[in-house]
Amino acid sequence: MRSFALLTCLLLAPALAPARAAAAPAAPPQEAASAASRVAILQADADDPLVREAATRLKAELGAAGFEVVIVPLEREGDVRAALERAAQDEGAFAAAAIFRSRAGATADLWIVDRVTQKTVVRTVEVAGAAAPSVMAVRAVELLQASLLEANLLASRARPGGAADGVAVPDDVQRWMAPVRRQAAEDPAAERPGMFAGVGVEAGLAALQSTGGVGPSLGPALRLSYGGGPAGSGVLPAGLAARLTFAGPALGPALEGALGTVSVRQEMAFLEAVWAIETGGAVSPVLSAGLGGFHLFISGDPLPPLRSATGEVWSVAATLGGGAGLRLTERAALLLDVHAILAEPRAVVTLGGERLGTAGRPTFAGFLGLLVRL
Repeated sequence: MRSFALLTCLLLAPALAPARAAAAPAAPPQEAASAASRVAILQADADDPLVREAATRLKAELGAAGFEVVIVPLEREGDVRAALERAAQDEGAFAAAAIFRSRAGATADLWIVDRVTQKTVVRTVEVAGAAAPSVMAVRAVELLQASLLEANLLASRARPGGAADGVAVPDDVQRWMAPVRRQAAEDPAAERPGMFAGVGVEAGLAALQSTGGVGPSLGPALRLSYGGGPAGSGVLPAGLAARLTFAGPALGPALEGALGTVSVRQEMAFLEAVWAIETGGAVSPVLSAGLGGFHLFISGDPLPPLRSATGEVWSVAATLGGGAGLRLTERAALLLDVHAILAEPRAVVTLGGERLGTAGRPTFAGFLGLLVRL
């Protein structure tokens, strides 16, 4: 009997093997793609129809982008940022978002925390109208993209899947951010520094002409500047700079009178506030205003029997200027600007009691120089 059973098993084994193989679940040969990145949406005002619908639309927006979205209840009281960070960490999410109705009822606060940059961004959005939930959802997505843009750019420049100060940028997040990254790279004014960003040195020529007859005069000019970066980095805002201007000695033709001639030499120095208006193109308007000093030196060469003499006038002066800068490279620009200079006291040139000319009421100065950012 035992031999018969053993023989039966041997005969049936080939037939049973395919059945067992068919019954066993097929193991996946390889995962087609990694698990979708997760975003946590914290819902505090679940009883508010507008907030509830906005959260639903936000979930749909992020879900359409391929992310896994989880809804987490949140108590309105307490530290919102800490709650967002804790929820993102507990859920393994790369970002967390929350929507709150303001006390006035006409606006809502959008909170975004992303673990890539470790930043918290808050924006207030008007909630009037039937389209308010859609607007809030779109604004929340834009906030998240804006927060991730800096880290995504840094990571992509380093290596795919690189990391910022927080956690690594997931592959699907990088794909989602690709259009935003391309748009930022295509915007000529988005990344490039301002014309006066950082420390700059400008060397060139200054031409002076007074409405009182002193001039025209020509001399060297040197300018030192320091300005804010593309996003307002540094002490000064973007586009604004502080500049020291030195011009002179500016020499021109001698002033002639009935009793002889007078040679005139002019120098000036100003501390200015300069604003370069970024246009996105090669040419940018430049405006400036400043205070400083004006110096006029004269040397008389009178006819006999008068004797030669010298004199000078020191004045406090104000200047207003405008012009344009032409970008030659990212670090070099050609600047042309014209200034009106008002000096007190006014410099008056006389010889033997004869008035030959005045300067500083006003004196016009033109500057042409090459600016190089260090």
